[in-house]
Amino acid sequence: MTMGEKIIELRRMAGWSQEDLSERLDVSRQSVSKWEGGQAVPTVDKLLELSRLFGVSTDYLLKDEIEALEPETPEEPTLRQVTLEEAEAFLKLKQAGAKPTALAVALCILSPVCLILLGGLSAIRPVREQIAVAAGLVVLFAFVVPAVALFVTWSGRLSRYEYLEKEIFSAAPGVEALAREAMDRDRESHSRRMVTGICLCVASAVPLLVCMAAPDHEFLLTCGVGLLLVLVAAGVYLIISASIPWGACQMLLQEGDYAPERKAPLLRTVWVVYWCTVTAIYLGWSFYTRRWDETWIVWPVAGVLFGAVSAALRLVHKRKK
Repeated sequence: MTMGEKIIELRRMAGWSQEDLSERLDVSRQSVSKWEGGQAVPTVDKLLELSRLFGVSTDYLLKDEIEALEPETPEEPTLRQVTLEEAEAFLKLKQAGAKPTALAVALCILSPVCLILLGGLSAIRPVREQIAVAAGLVVLFAFVVPAVALFVTWSGRLSRYEYLEKEIFSAAPGVEALAREAMDRDRESHSRRMVTGICLCVASAVPLLVCMAAPDHEFLLTCGVGLLLVLVAAGVYLIISASIPWGACQMLLQEGDYAPERKAPLLRTVWVVYWCTVTAIYLGWSFYTRRWDETWIVWPVAGVLFGAVSAALRLVHKRKK
């Protein structure tokens, strides 16, 4: 049996794809494919990593004549270890990307404000509705395009660290102390931003309620919706800019939302599908009815249901385990 055939067998026994193995070895998938096809051989350091990863000797991998030896694979694949240098680079990158990412989300929330205001203005002023809608859409895209650019830029820079969120890993000495120190340093700032952001989101409904009480409140109601979105955008900006560095520390510590029991693929998939569905319902309902003063109720209801759905899924996951 050749080395490539042995790598294929060991990889399949571990339940990994070529991409899974390439990520654990920090090489490209094409490299793994060439090893398995006999077109190339691993370097000495990668050979040692393969030996450690699969729990076999280097002789077993190198010598074709050793076929009777049954490799002693561990019950669970060896966990990927996060070095102190990787942890430091990850925390710095998360800290740098917190405000741009929060700004991108805020821009998305603010993007329909001009469209809403122009739509309300066209109802009381001699402004053609088509012109108002066109101008509003131009402003909307002027907000959304840079937001998407920020999302793509920072997601690309952080892509190499996706395993910290999705996989269970081990931490090298010093990583936990580094994360704890960062959390202690940012604890006061994190609490202040979170409280302020939440208060702004809660208070965002006040202008809308005040405008609804006005005698002739049609246009004022539109302004109230716009002010609501501005306050929500400000609150969300503070919450996200505070949550990203804090969440990075939790990732390294594997605590809170990043605890091992919450990294099940099923849970992650359901959460993504859930919020995408909620967003689609909100936008569809809002643009169809143009009742932005009513459709905002989707978010608090979705938040409450999300807690119930998450608790139910975790309970099912624990029972399966």
